[in-house]
Amino acid sequence: MRRLRWFFACLCLAAAAGAQTPLQQLQQQLREEARQLAARSPSETEREQLLTQQIARLADFVGKQAKGDDRWNGRLMLADFQLARGDRPAATATLRGIDAAAAPALLLVTAATMAQHLGLRTERDAWLDAALAKPAPVDDQLAMARLLQLVLREVERGEKLLARLLADAGDDEARAYIRWHRGDILRDRDDLPENSGFEEFARLAKDLPSTYWGSVAADRLRATELKPGEPAIAFTAKARDGSELSLAACRGKAVVLAFFSGSDYDTATLIGKLRELQNRRREALQVIGICLDTDTAAVANAVRTFGIDFPVIGDGKGPMLDIALRYGIEGPTVHVIDKAGKVQALGLHVGTADARAEFDDAVERACR
Repeated sequence: MRRLRWFFACLCLAAAAGAQTPLQQLQQQLREEARQLAARSPSETEREQLLTQQIARLADFVGKQAKGDDRWNGRLMLADFQLARGDRPAATATLRGIDAAAAPALLLVTAATMAQHLGLRTERDAWLDAALAKPAPVDDQLAMARLLQLVLREVERGEKLLARLLADAGDDEARAYIRWHRGDILRDRDDLPENSGFEEFARLAKDLPSTYWGSVAADRLRATELKPGEPAIAFTAKARDGSELSLAACRGKAVVLAFFSGSDYDTATLIGKLRELQNRRREALQVIGICLDTDTAAVANAVRTFGIDFPVIGDGKGPMLDIALRYGIEGPTVHVIDKAGKVQALGLHVGTADARAEFDDAVERACR
């Protein structure tokens, strides 16, 4: 099973909209503490000490300060941290404090996934029944359908939820949005042929080509077969400073699309290499960073921490950024595009000396 801390805590908190809640603020503090500790190559004892301290702070927050949905999101986070320490009884007790009548639907489905991991069948089934009987925003229901099919193995219930959303959709844009998410779910199902999700994307691109998600599906399909020498996938996006970036506007310069995450081990090396290339080839090269972190504070922290001085696209949507969707990017990688807007190299990285040499060569060719 994937690392629980990211999966459970971030999924629920990412669903929240508007100003940050006290729990989201606390979560950012805990992440920063963990990042600072990791940067010092800590001992196992130091890691355990930090985890113990953070569990105590979360427990205090849940017991004394949490209000509204923070009460239930906080319990999920706390149980997740307790599981990271191997304390299943404590995690079980924490989860059982969730009020199914008061908690929102997506949170209950997320809690059910953790209950399943803990072998709490009664709680799992009760939370699922309660969740599916509650109203919820469309995005929350799409996330629920994903969990139902991919984690809880409740495929039929997940498909019924998607079918209901599709039937209730008011226009082609709404229908395309739901169909894109269904294709993305099918892509991750291990009980289906490997290309099932992409077949759904192909149907979407054919049926609703004029919609936004139809165009994303078409580009996502093209990205799977993109080769050096072919035209790169066009994009238009706003950088963090408000300026507009597009592939068309960069014509006449080589372009480096650097997809990165602040937490990735190689990010410092990548940023250093990009800065070096930009300084050496400033007149012929445009570097564009695409931050895949999933909250705005993490994006800002990455820009500040690494001293990034080239344009960065990133608003906390992570792999759901338009450019990442179109290129099918879900993790750090680098693409190089030449002056004519054609692909020079795809999927580069900087983790080894040979990889850095390959990256240098690709940029030099693109700048000619």
